Amino acid sequence: MPNKKQIIDLAIIIPTLNEEHFVGYLLDSIIRQSVLPKEIVVVDAYSKDKTVNEVKKRQKILKNIKIFRIPRYTIARQRNFGVKQTTSSHLLFLDADTELRGVNILKSYFEEVERKHADIAIATNTPTTQDLKDKVIFRAMDLIFKISKPIWPIATCMNMYVDRDTFDRAGGFDDSIAVGEDFEIVQRIVKNGGKFTIISDPKIHTSPRRFEKEGRIRQVLKFTKSFIRIVKSGYRNNPIEYEFGHFTQDNQPRKRFR
Repeated sequence: MPNKKQIIDLAIIIPTLNEEHFVGYLLDSIIRQSVLPKEIVVVDAYSKDKTVNEVKKRQKILKNIKIFRIPRYTIARQRNFGVKQTTSSHLLFLDADTELRGVNILKSYFEEVERKHADIAIATNTPTTQDLKDKVIFRAMDLIFKISKPIWPIATCMNMYVDRDTFDRAGGFDDSIAVGEDFEIVQRIVKNGGKFTIISDPKIHTSPRRFEKEGRIRQVLKFTKSFIRIVKSGYRNNPIEYEFGHFTQDNQPRKRFR
């Protein structure tokens, strides 16, 4: 890890499950940042591919990476476990298929949450592809988050910042929730007086792989059905299945645009 780079009081937690085609892009983008987090924790749910090897390849440069493996249950449990392995005052949860494109993304993100005194925050997600359909879907998702914020605050954990004291007081993610645990923690924190902020800039690049895998229309309808079920019956009664990772040789990610 280069000594000349500033180390900020931040822990990045990354849950993984069969992410060999993505996690390396994320870690390489962290390496290129103008500031570096104090801690990086990868919590793997016993991937069957080379995810762990991809992480270990970067340990010579990012010496503060810790890798843990726990049995698969919910992604919320992986995130909670990761937090327990850290001591930083600030937490940033990133999905393994996100990227920090630009050397000052992490610095700008951290400065924004501190400037706005956010207890919990997300940055706008934008697709890693140049496909117009993906851009429209991500833009629509961003608008939904902004419109619903005053009345029913929601956000995904593709990227999510949480102040550690706020996270601890909330008791972390509800690891009994299989889908929507990110929506739920936002609402719980806001209900208890926490400040929720949506950062327009910088943006975090996120893979649209789930839309590519299941089809864009089908995936949008799936999320809509899940949303309606959550509103009507609560988070624990959501029948929608969600499995992150699981890319096979026949289901490779698209070529990256850099």
